[in-house]
Amino acid sequence: MSWITALPLIGDLYRIVFGSELKRDEYQADARNSVYQQFANEFGHGQTWWDSFIDGINRLPRPFMTFGTIYLFWLCWTDPVAFVEGAQALQAMPKEGWYILGAIVTFWFAAKLPKDFGKYKAKIDVADLKKTLKKDRVVTKVKDDPQEGLSWGERVEKRYKTDWDNLND
Repeated sequence: MSWITALPLIGDLYRIVFGSELKRDEYQADARNSVYQQFANEFGHGQTWWDSFIDGINRLPRPFMTFGTIYLFWLCWTDPVAFVEGAQALQAMPKEGWYILGAIVTFWFAAKLPKDFGKYKAKIDVADLKKTLKKDRVVTKVKDDPQEGLSWGERVEKRYKTDWDNLND
């Protein structure tokens, strides 16, 4: 048997082992089209106003939790007394309430919460904090600028004044 007559046998063996490229491309196109069809059925024009409303509600927990956390940092910075009062109010929540909150946060963020979640008890006296903040907020007079009225060159000269004659080489 010559090598020319063996070519169809090699081609058939190749198709048996590796498959037909044309059939493989057709299969991939069919799979891709079925995925697109599934997306079109799920997210397409067949939605009612109720479906859109529920989809909108489902998108709210993450932004609310994120912006709520940012708000707590802002509140701690701008009004520490209100922040401490709110934190003390949260300490009144029973242990089961913290478990429910932990389950919700774990569901939405796939987080692993620490074992002592919700058990921290800070002993902060709000009245003492108010006194401390009032004492710290006393406005002091700003000292006059010693370089006021000087040009930029004069300021630099005054700041970096060096006696060039006495420098060691």
